[in-house]
Amino acid sequence: MPAERASPLSYLALSACLLGACTSGPERPALPVPKADAAFSAALPERPGDSAPPATWWRQAVSEDLWSPLEEALFANPRLRVAAAEIDAATAELSQARADTGPSLVLEAGARAVKESGDTSNTRSVGVDGFVPLDVSGALADRVEASRARLEAVTAAADQLQSDLARDFLSALIDGAEAAQRLDLLNRQIEVSKTLLRLTELRFSQGLASSVDVLQQRDDLAALRQQIPSARLDRKTADNTLRLLGARTPESAPLLTMTGLPDVRGAFPQLRPIDLLERRASLRASRARIEVADAEFAAALADRLPTLGLSGDVVTRALSGDVTTLIAAAIDAALTLVDSGRKVAIAEERRAELAAAGERYLADWLAAVIEVDNLIHAEASLRERITLSEQRLDTVDTLLRAATRRYERGVSDYLPVLAALRSQQQQQRDHLALQAALARVRVELHRSLG
Repeated sequence: MPAERASPLSYLALSACLLGACTSGPERPALPVPKADAAFSAALPERPGDSAPPATWWRQAVSEDLWSPLEEALFANPRLRVAAAEIDAATAELSQARADTGPSLVLEAGARAVKESGDTSNTRSVGVDGFVPLDVSGALADRVEASRARLEAVTAAADQLQSDLARDFLSALIDGAEAAQRLDLLNRQIEVSKTLLRLTELRFSQGLASSVDVLQQRDDLAALRQQIPSARLDRKTADNTLRLLGARTPESAPLLTMTGLPDVRGAFPQLRPIDLLERRASLRASRARIEVADAEFAAALADRLPTLGLSGDVVTRALSGDVTTLIAAAIDAALTLVDSGRKVAIAEERRAELAAAGERYLADWLAAVIEVDNLIHAEASLRERITLSEQRLDTVDTLLRAATRRYERGVSDYLPVLAALRSQQQQQRDHLALQAALARVRVELHRSLG
């Protein structure tokens, strides 16, 4: 018996089954959401005015005289130029993805001469091939979205790099200024210690002090001298850090050398942890990477659907003087029936990457929140310790004045005066270290708040 022809309904049923198999696939994972009502465990020192993020946080943090050398260093920094080149590459990738969604035209031309049995035939042809993709599955649009999000991620990463380099510049200034002041205090302490040693040796020669007292003073003097190389190294390292940030070599002068600690403002905008998502460039980059992964997952799902395209050809051919023109148009369609699960596996891989990007986003936000919270407490602790240090400075100043008065009245010799002076200088060094630590923490807090 002749085979029965399939009915149109059977073709429709087969097509529906194939499309159903293509559209079924892994579902979009549920991504974690940062806690909107989260709060810091302590209040930020308040800055009056709007809490909108400034274009550059260091202009809110330090005085105007530091802006120009800092921004000059950023302009010259090669790492930022690398980041700018990566932005250009991502921009070109986005342009390419957009171009893939539009029509294309190709001009073709050729000439051919054939000699057969003494007869020569000449063929010349000129043609135009055109193609228009029909993005019925949305895969091309998804890839455009992935490229756009990738550009956003690269741009935000460059902003974060600029922020980190500005932090490094100000920290190097603080390190260099602290080292310079520490050197000055050490030299003054050494002079006092030398005088104290001479007086102790004199008292020893008069039988008024023991050899232990002399050895103790010598050890104190040696301990102070031992700290000089370390302070010099700290200052040199800070200067070289500034040179590195400004793309300068060791023999050149750094962009800026400070002898006094820069004044870092201790007032900040009042923010909630959720606000960091928009203010911190690193978190904006992390969010953009989620968008990249999401678009690539959607494109992987769309790749399982049929693809369509319109194509056309216009060819004019001249064969031994006989001119003919051919015009053709076609709709191209493609549907993968069996690929041994390759496209499903790609979609699963993209889904896992999307889930991982979501978890990294939450982890990055939590780390930023804890970092800011720790810095808030560190800033408050250092302010309290500086207040206590100022009280001790007042005490040692009073002690020095009292010892000086007793010496001037002949009640005591000069040793108590030198001992009080040495205590004052040591307290000044401790106070300097606290002030430098507070400046560093404030710079870090300004950066962390974006």
